[in-house]
Amino acid sequence: MNLTLLLKTKILSFMINLVNSTNTHNYYKFLQIKNIWANIKLDSIEGDYIEFGIFKGKSLLHSYKTYEKVDNSESIDFYGLDSFDGFPNENHEFYKKENFTSSFLKVKKQFRKYSNVHIIKGFFENSLQTKKLTSINTFSFAFVDCDIYESSLVVFKYLKKRMTTGSFIMIDDFTSVDKNGNTIKKAFFEIFDLDDEVHFYSQYSNGQVFRFIP
Repeated sequence: MNLTLLLKTKILSFMINLVNSTNTHNYYKFLQIKNIWANIKLDSIEGDYIEFGIFKGKSLLHSYKTYEKVDNSESIDFYGLDSFDGFPNENHEFYKKENFTSSFLKVKKQFRKYSNVHIIKGFFENSLQTKKLTSINTFSFAFVDCDIYESSLVVFKYLKKRMTTGSFIMIDDFTSVDKNGNTIKKAFFEIFDLDDEVHFYSQYSNGQVFRFIP
């Protein structure tokens, strides 16, 4: 390696490592959300938005604001779900309660002025059984950011009969592997058939996006 190439490599490496990996991940995640809303508008796909694992509400707020800019021709409902108390199972070194506990009251306060945003507290296996959520018929966009296999399996079973044709399922941490060798990818394909029901759309960081076209 010549001196010029070596210097360029070191400088580029230094600059990239100055950027926090979480910020990089969030940047690409936010771009995906914007792109999905643009395509939903392009094809006039109807349905509400639901997000599983909102943590502090950053991506939910971004999605809401993006929808307002891209298409505010009709009012849809936004649902943000989280236990606000960690995970039902801890099978991963990073996805633990100590790293993912947030304040339900603070998040709810953040969205108090948006009447069509609903913040729902509880583990998914319980909250998805409530009348409010069982009565929903269609989603145009589902963002699954629940991190672990067990939680995502419940989510995908719920979404199976509620995704409208042309809708999007965006999944964070798609290939993260837990101590039992399980992944969200495994849960997803236990419920949805690739190519027959869902079609690969795009990829970002450790996330993937699929389009529901049965």
